[in-house]
Amino acid sequence: MSQFRRVRALLFDLDGTLIDSEPQTDQAISAVVARHGVQKFRLPLRETRGRTWMHVAELIRALTPIELSAAQLSAELLAEWNLQTAVVNPIPGAPAALKAAAAQQLKLAVVSSSPRSVIDRFLKALEADELVNPRARVGGDDVSHGKPDPEGFLRAARELGVEPAEALVFEDSRAGLLAAQAAGMRSMLVTCCAGDVAENTPLASATLRDYRELPATFWAQLNSDSADLALRRPG
Repeated sequence: MSQFRRVRALLFDLDGTLIDSEPQTDQAISAVVARHGVQKFRLPLRETRGRTWMHVAELIRALTPIELSAAQLSAELLAEWNLQTAVVNPIPGAPAALKAAAAQQLKLAVVSSSPRSVIDRFLKALEADELVNPRARVGGDDVSHGKPDPEGFLRAARELGVEPAEALVFEDSRAGLLAAQAAGMRSMLVTCCAGDVAENTPLASATLRDYRELPATFWAQLNSDSADLALRRPG
């Protein structure tokens, strides 16, 4: 018998995990900061991946002479990022993975540092709007503490009616993996569009490049007594 709890729920990050949208994060930051007179500005990936726009805005205010409030700057960053992500590029295999997981009666949630409105927009673009209950969509504006705090993941688990040990998190960022770890959940690091992969791999239970790498039986096995499959590294 497996020593691991059966997986009953899948908690997906959004940007960089279901949608290839992280490069636009850097572009939006650079564009907005340049608009306010600071050229060639960049932040370390650990400070942007899996982080809220408010977190990014506060860092920019601390590191530049920009005098906008954090709320104003955050809103401007989000608006610029929304423009740059108007064309939605799914992580390879993501739409099919969501459908296959739902077909196996696995409960689905999306927990993102992006606002709830972005989750809704991207799920529609993935044709997965009906697969994720609105109550199981947790945006950065729904929590008091963003990743790496576990609040978002724990809230999603409560909404789905599962214990943390019964949830498997899909993530691409250090902040997200730390949040999953703090929540007591297993995690899969999606590496195809992630940064700092070597540094972040030890934080994850398993890794995959993208969802096409998973065997056809993966979701069915998760929904059985073979929950330890989540701890194996595909390939």
